[in-house]
Amino acid sequence: MPSDTSPLRIMRELSDLRDPALVVVFVRRNGFNSTASATLQRFAQEHDAETVASIEPDDFFDFTVLPPSLRTEGGKRIIDWPRNELLLLRAEGAKRDVIVLPGIEPHLGWQRFADALAEFVEGAGVRTVLALRTWPAQVPHTRPVVLRLTTDSTDLAAELQLDAHESDYHGPLDFPGLLSAQFANQSVVTAGLTAIVPNYLGVVPNPMAMVALTEVLDRLAGVATEIDEVHEAVESLRLRADEAVQQSEELRTAVEAMEANYESMADEFGVQRDIGESSLPDASELLRDVERFLNPED
Repeated sequence: MPSDTSPLRIMRELSDLRDPALVVVFVRRNGFNSTASATLQRFAQEHDAETVASIEPDDFFDFTVLPPSLRTEGGKRIIDWPRNELLLLRAEGAKRDVIVLPGIEPHLGWQRFADALAEFVEGAGVRTVLALRTWPAQVPHTRPVVLRLTTDSTDLAAELQLDAHESDYHGPLDFPGLLSAQFANQSVVTAGLTAIVPNYLGVVPNPMAMVALTEVLDRLAGVATEIDEVHEAVESLRLRADEAVQQSEELRTAVEAMEANYESMADEFGVQRDIGESSLPDASELLRDVERFLNPED
């Protein structure tokens, strides 16, 4: 059980879990990983996940950067603080229990926050931790979403039906990178899964990435998630993007260049090495060309 000074709050007994895996997403200050977070939240909702633990926010957030919000429910005014809640998914017929944390990257106290999660991982018997990310890059909307799995575990890669890339990275870390390094030293299988999304669409959450990530989560848990609405959003986005391409010669040239280089993309986030910044128009310029099609209400 957590100590009285721990920010971890446990809400149910966790000793009866079946080969549990933990999947985490942390939305960053710049909004990165919002698509991955939306995917994980929808995955939890579709399988009636229940909150089993939380990490108290007071020590980890600068509320001048991320203030609490106010809402009214049942005639009462309710303050919502930044939340990092762990949700347990125990779907009928699933091959394992999955715990998900669609969270917010802490501003402060990274080590203490990581220690709280490590305390949870040990108490729940978690032996697999998967961190989701989404990343914008020069990839075309006309091709399948690029998924990059970074892990030392060939068994996990086979289970997820993805190629494994071992990381030799040394340098500054985001918070999931810190967790992976810490858990790896505790004999926990760790992995990072990044969905590469077109940097010119300007649509968040990106439904194409949501579909691709959900399919991987289904393989991890051994379930089938109903995402018909997300598939419909994919078709709508693709049609509008195609229309934008037809209307803009600059955008059409850029997308054709991305398509030509799609198969030979390099390891680093799926972008071919010989495509420099001058080879394609700036993403903001492309966005101006398509925004009236992708955001007609504006």
